[in-house]
Amino acid sequence: MRIGTRQHVLKLMALGAVSFWLPDTIWHAIRKSKFDGQDILAITVLMPLTLLGTYVLLKRLDRNKAVKAVGWPLILGVWLLGGFFIVGGWSFAGGGFAGPDGLSGGMGMLLLSFLPPCMFIISTYDGSLGALVIVSLAALIVWAVTRRQALKVC
Repeated sequence: MRIGTRQHVLKLMALGAVSFWLPDTIWHAIRKSKFDGQDILAITVLMPLTLLGTYVLLKRLDRNKAVKAVGWPLILGVWLLGGFFIVGGWSFAGGGFAGPDGLSGGMGMLLLSFLPPCMFIISTYDGSLGALVIVSLAALIVWAVTRRQALKVC
């Protein structure tokens, strides 16, 4: 893998994480400890839409260039970097990095978020599990459909 390709993938991962998780973090910053069921419904819709918008924009920008994989780095960024945004969002309500254990407690949660089963648990407590499941299933469906189309061509 060339250096340029690695850098491209890392940039897409960061963009995927920011576009998906930043609305959640901002929402938690605004609502703080008043976060409730209505907020969960709102972020369940908003988060996948912002990721979809980013995906569509990237595909349109790459229209004139050689086709590059965009989807899998975006989803990888959502899964691998999501813990940072979740713990950051919790900090606004007195948890995360601002919790009783301070930075060490937030860092422990952040490290656990790199494990997929823990990410499911953390996103459940965050209220973003629905959004995470939606984008993950949508990514799998898009991959399966494009893979099937590619096999038909061969």
